[in-house]
Amino acid sequence: MHAKLKNLISDLAPPIILRGASAMFASRHRATAGTEQVGEKGAEWYDASFDACEHWSQHYSESEYYFLWSVIADRIARSNAGSILEIGCGTGQLACVIRDRIGCGYRGFDFSEKRIEYAQKTYPDISFVRQDAFTTDLFETCDYDTVVCTEFLEHVELDTVVLDKIRTGSRFYGTVPNFPFVSHVRHFGDEDEVRARYESHFLDLRIDTFLADAHGKAFYLLDGEVR
Repeated sequence: MHAKLKNLISDLAPPIILRGASAMFASRHRATAGTEQVGEKGAEWYDASFDACEHWSQHYSESEYYFLWSVIADRIARSNAGSILEIGCGTGQLACVIRDRIGCGYRGFDFSEKRIEYAQKTYPDISFVRQDAFTTDLFETCDYDTVVCTEFLEHVELDTVVLDKIRTGSRFYGTVPNFPFVSHVRHFGDEDEVRARYESHFLDLRIDTFLADAHGKAFYLLDGEVR
């Protein structure tokens, strides 16, 4: 299994990105081992986590997620995307990667007021708006042919309801983890479990596995055309 993962990473990610992958999540998850109840969180929780963790205000090249963001950006570039809608854009780090590498149209939204305020202030040339994925009209009104969705699906109970809101024919790039976290509703044991939950929402779903640290934590990258 580990040989397969290493091969996938070697094939899909530039070597410069791989140097940071083995240390990913080394510190971020230590603070969650207390008594806080595991499950879906509200916007206030994400506001507080923004205040508590400097990761969200780092330049994207210093982020523990950079290796994975780079893979997503490279795939978007190869797909000739015209305009992107990002679900759960957070503080705009991935949006900045997309801007710097691709330069196509972009709109990102998140329900955390503090994260959106930071994104708007830090990247004033990129379009961010505070919206909730379950109530926003952006899926119908926004001009997009590609959807990016990292660090979102595992955090909400009604993940498939959001997928059903995406415009048919859109290209989708999203991630889900294989590890638990205090704000995770679910995580996945392998690619087959990911496929069982999400394949019916796509015409041509591709799933790739990326190691996040030396202890087996990983992300599954979903890549497919929305039905």
